Amino acid sequence: MADRKKLEIELKSLWFDERNPRLPIRLQGETDENKIIDYMVKYGNIVELMLSIAEMGYSDAEPLLVVREADGRYIVVEGNRRLAALKLLNNPGLTKIRQQAIKNVILEAKFKPEVIPCILYANKEDVLDYLGYRHITGVKDWGALEKARYLDQLYKIHIQNTQLDKIYQKLAKIIGSRTDYVAKLHKALKLYERANDRAYYGADIKEEDIQFSWLTTALGFRGISEYIGLSGTTDASLSSLEEEHFKKIFTWMFYPGKAVIREVREISDLAKITESPAALARLEKGSTVDEALLYTSAPAEAFIEMLSKAKQQLKQAKDAIEQLGKEPLEAKGLLEDIDRLLKTISGGLEANFGRNEEQGISIEKLASDPEVLEQLRKLLRK
Repeated sequence: MADRKKLEIELKSLWFDERNPRLPIRLQGETDENKIIDYMVKYGNIVELMLSIAEMGYSDAEPLLVVREADGRYIVVEGNRRLAALKLLNNPGLTKIRQQAIKNVILEAKFKPEVIPCILYANKEDVLDYLGYRHITGVKDWGALEKARYLDQLYKIHIQNTQLDKIYQKLAKIIGSRTDYVAKLHKALKLYERANDRAYYGADIKEEDIQFSWLTTALGFRGISEYIGLSGTTDASLSSLEEEHFKKIFTWMFYPGKAVIREVREISDLAKITESPAALARLEKGSTVDEALLYTSAPAEAFIEMLSKAKQQLKQAKDAIEQLGKEPLEAKGLLEDIDRLLKTISGGLEANFGRNEEQGISIEKLASDPEVLEQLRKLLRK
């Protein structure tokens, strides 16, 4: 504990961590605290945090974790949201977002702390090692993107004295997690940053619109990892990345108007498609995931699954009839379409797989004989 000290530090001497994992890529390295505070007010529930501090004061049980720079500034490595709330309580002019709500909090504030309890660490590496366990494996769980950004900071520190093929094993020990999970999370971050560098391959989206956890999930499937060239690699530079393939994956998952993945569970279907050249070709030509699945190595299973889903939805519609106050105008037309589809599917199966003509004639004759039908009914009842 010799390298840690409990201190009371004036608010004006506390500065934001420019590499805070909660910040988006565009704000990484940002020194303008107004921009950082704007982002936190917009996305970090800062006003609600201000309300708590204004009413109850600042708790000694939640000290900020800081390191001291050569110029004398104290950088807050852990507690940047609280720092934003504290700064706004004392200076609401630091942001133009939610100004009225912030003014209302200040008007009724019982406390506006200006001296804050902190724990001073000798260096940032010690804080990162602690936070890696606390936020990635421990009690204060972060989102996948925040975890990945902290892992990246740890990676850059420890890769200097660790073999490349051992780095993820070492990071896993530091944070108390599995090596494969650490590798997957870090590689997902590198892909996320690559897409950002390429302006999201022309997609008109914001950084916050991307479901980062979907990238992590996607890398968990061998088919997708191999398709984009990252299976088994520990190289964080993405030197083996098949970028054109990754561009397609990114498009299918996130590109507005071109995405074919609507839910995270459908990523497993995309993985199956990447393992089949025929299915990939169909998806590239504009087919849906369900349609492309029919061209994988297991089309029969996909076909049955589609029919099962349709059957389940029709059953739900049947059960909902009692809830209707009047007949929906569109119902009759839809039912007629469904009836035509059923006949087409049945006809298609018979045309493709056929049946013995003599057997078909015999069955039709038996089915038209009342006596035979009655015998069959008796057998079925038994």
